[in-house]
Amino acid sequence: MADDQNHDEGRDRRPFSAEPDDLFVWNDLRPPRPAGAEPRRPGAPGPRARGRDYGSDDEWQEWLDPGEGAQAGAPAPGDGPGGPFGPDALGHVPERERPRRRLSAGAVLAAMLLGFFVGGLLDAAAIQKRVQGEPLGAMRSLQLALLKPVVAVGGFLQLDRPAEALNAALGRGEEKHHTLAETNQKTPHWPRQITAADPLRLWIIGDSMGQVFGSSLANLAEDTGLVKAKMEYKVSSGLSRPDFYDWPQHMIDQIVDWNPDATAVLFGANDGQNFYSHGTVLKVGTKAWQAEYAKRAGKAMTILTRGGRRVYWVGNPIMRNSVYRDKTAMIDRIYAAEAKKHPGVQYISTWMLFADKKGSYAEALPGPGGELVLMRAPDGIHLSRAGGDRMAQVVLDVIEKDWGMPQQP
Repeated sequence: MADDQNHDEGRDRRPFSAEPDDLFVWNDLRPPRPAGAEPRRPGAPGPRARGRDYGSDDEWQEWLDPGEGAQAGAPAPGDGPGGPFGPDALGHVPERERPRRRLSAGAVLAAMLLGFFVGGLLDAAAIQKRVQGEPLGAMRSLQLALLKPVVAVGGFLQLDRPAEALNAALGRGEEKHHTLAETNQKTPHWPRQITAADPLRLWIIGDSMGQVFGSSLANLAEDTGLVKAKMEYKVSSGLSRPDFYDWPQHMIDQIVDWNPDATAVLFGANDGQNFYSHGTVLKVGTKAWQAEYAKRAGKAMTILTRGGRRVYWVGNPIMRNSVYRDKTAMIDRIYAAEAKKHPGVQYISTWMLFADKKGSYAEALPGPGGELVLMRAPDGIHLSRAGGDRMAQVVLDVIEKDWGMPQQP
C-alpha cells in the first residue's frame, strides 16, 4: 500500500492520526519481517499478509467488525495465537466511533447564555425578589437594573405563569394577608390555666438561628404534654429588610390564622446591615439606624402582644468574630430596652449562657456530667443541637413560670 500518511481512509472514516487519543499507531503494529527478508526501503510498499494490504479498506473494516481472523483470535500463519494483531497484542479493542462534531467555545457560551436568559424569563420575579434581599450596595443595584427589563418582558409575554402555577400547587404562592384590626380579642389570652385538654399554643419564629433553637424548644415544650408548638424560621431574614421578608405582616397573618397564645422570637443575626428608611440609606450602628431599628422591634412587639398574648424575646448568644459580636450586642441592647416598654414582653438574655468563666466566646461548655460538649457550629454563629437544647431549656423555664405550668426537672 502507499505510505500511511497518504492513505485514503474514505469519506466516512476518521483519518489515521498520530494524536495521543488515536486508538491505532500503525507503525508499531506491523507484522514482523520474515527471517532473511531485506529491510523495507523508504517509500516502498509495505509487507503483505493473506494477500491484503494492511490499512486497506477491507482490513480497516476487519478492525472495526472482526469476524474470523486475527481480531477474532484465530491464529495467523507463523505467529502466536491471534497473530500480531490478535488479542494478545491489544486485548479487547473497542469499536471506534465516528468523530462527533464539536461546538466552538463561543457556541457553547452562547447556548449557556440563551438558557440562562430563557430560565430567567420563566421565573424572573422570583429571581428579582431574591436579589432584593441582598445587602445594599452597587452589586445589588446592578443586578436589579439588569433584571428590570427581563421581569418586564416575562410579565408581558406571561412567561411567569408556569412558575406561579407551580408555586401555588406547592403552597409557595403569595399568602392571604390580614389587617391589624383583625387581631383584636375580647378575652385576653393571658392569664389562663394551661391543661392537656387546652394546651398553650406557642409560636416560635426567627431567622436561621431559630432553626436549631426553635426545633429544640418545640420538642421540649411538647414533651410536657401542655404545649402545642409551631415553629417557623426564614434564613437571611430579620427586621432590617422587610423588602426581603415582611415579618410584621406575617405576624399579623399568623395571629389571625393560627391564634397563638404566646410567641418566642429570635432575630438579629442578619440585621446588622444598612437598610432603607423613607428613601434614605441608614448606615448600621449610627444613631439614626438604632432609632429606626428600635421602632421596628417595638412594632413587632406591639403586634405579637395583641389580645393579651405573651412574647418571649430571646437575645442572641455571644459570637466568635469581634466585629460581628459588637453588632449583635448592640442589637440585643435594643431588644432589651424595647421589651421594657411593652407589657407582655419578656426579654431573655442568652449572651453569657454561651460564654466561658471569663466571659469570652466558648465553642464547647461543660455538660451535665462535667464533660465538654460542643455548643456552637463551626461558623462561630449558629448553635449545635446541644446548644439549641441549652438555650431552649432556659426559655421554657421562663414560659412555664409565666403561665403557672409545672416546672420540668
